[in-house]
Amino acid sequence: MKNYQLFTLASKVILIPIGISLVLYKSLPVFGQDNLSADRNNNYPAIFQPVTPLNNNVKKLILEDIVVLLLANNTEIKNAYLDRIVQRGELAVAEDKFKPDLTPTLSVSANKLGDTTNTNSALDAKVVMKIPTGAEISFGWNGNTQVNNINNNSFEQNLQLSFRQPLLRGAGTTVNKASVKLARINEQSNIINLKSILADTITKSIFAYRQLLQAQERVKIEQLSLKNAQESLEVTKALIAAGRIAPVEIVQEEANIANRRLSLLEAQNSLESNKLALLAILDIDKNTNIEAADIPTVERVKLDLNNLRQIAINNQPLYLQSLLNLETNKLGLILAKDEKRWDLSLNVDVSDGNNRQNDARAGLTMTRTIGDLSLQQRVEQARITLQKSENTFKDVNENLDIELQDRIRNVNLSFSQLELARQATQLSKRQLDIEQQKQRLGGTTRVVDIVNFQNALVQAQNAELSATIQYLNALTTLDQFLGTTLQTWQIEIEQN
Repeated sequence: MKNYQLFTLASKVILIPIGISLVLYKSLPVFGQDNLSADRNNNYPAIFQPVTPLNNNVKKLILEDIVVLLLANNTEIKNAYLDRIVQRGELAVAEDKFKPDLTPTLSVSANKLGDTTNTNSALDAKVVMKIPTGAEISFGWNGNTQVNNINNNSFEQNLQLSFRQPLLRGAGTTVNKASVKLARINEQSNIINLKSILADTITKSIFAYRQLLQAQERVKIEQLSLKNAQESLEVTKALIAAGRIAPVEIVQEEANIANRRLSLLEAQNSLESNKLALLAILDIDKNTNIEAADIPTVERVKLDLNNLRQIAINNQPLYLQSLLNLETNKLGLILAKDEKRWDLSLNVDVSDGNNRQNDARAGLTMTRTIGDLSLQQRVEQARITLQKSENTFKDVNENLDIELQDRIRNVNLSFSQLELARQATQLSKRQLDIEQQKQRLGGTTRVVDIVNFQNALVQAQNAELSATIQYLNALTTLDQFLGTTLQTWQIEIEQN
């Protein structure tokens, strides 16, 4: 179990990979979502507390529960974590470049010549180490033992030490540490990609959760509308019995009830469809009966452009990736230029044996391939790639402000639409109350007018519901654009 952390949810144990951990009790949005009245007034349970059980084994989920279930079960997230195991290994290999490598070799052989049997055993050990200047140091030891059946035994050993230091191509710490730097940049890129996968999947699950919530609320609206229509029918029957209105008026009421039942049936079907869609994202049993929590009451979130821009610069995946690409291509140009240089090396070899004097040699070796146009082509290609990445970074930086302003505008517009939808609902409800009161008092209100006002109220309520979900989704989309989804949900990724 050492590769997983245990958490309890809904009376069962779930497993979350250690590379992804949650450290929160509830969401603490980074750009002002804590202004949502639901966060202030609804004392949400701790994220790892059991899900609230309802009748008929229905589980009522809040957003925190959705995030926990997603991290524990979603296949895409599991695969992304498995990729991280391989990626960490690749980084470890790159960072091992300047550590010594030991290669031992043991061999045993025997041969028989006439009455003489010879047994030879040899042990070789070689240590090779690269240093950041580009040099390679090699130390070798060889021991050979010979034993025969006539007690003529011998032992020989030999030591070799070699040193090779490039003086032009491949020389210097910048070139030789480039591969390690590239591996570390690639590791940063891998982490950004993992964060993007997590953020995109979490955002997708949040949208699916709110679609379920909207479908639930629509069913409630349709149920209440049907109840009101039935009560209105009873009032109409009483007025007909009293002779105050014509019996034909009841037809309009009955038609309205039939339409309301049809709308309720459509809403219930949409609810089941959205429930299955959310279960599919969470990758849990499709027979699980879940229900979203009550829709929160929201208030306007104040957004500061300058503050949000700085947050985006520090967190947005596209911006950070463009920076990493710029660094990668700078190193690529350095390596391409290095390949064009002459290969000039200083070589030193020293050896020592049992039966001979020390042997020491030193010399210079210089080589270069003449007429290979691919070397210059690689330099030009690396230079063009760097220029393109510089242009891309400039474009990303410029578009950051434009896209951020557009998302802030969309959030503000969504809240304005929500305010208007709230007013429309209140006015529609007031209109219906007035007409129903006039009907009870024997006014001139027609049944068809009552039906029209009832339908207008249902439309206004559904419009307010859609505006509420749209505003919440606009905030979530802004959070995703800023690259702060994981911070909002306090999800940490281990990077070591």
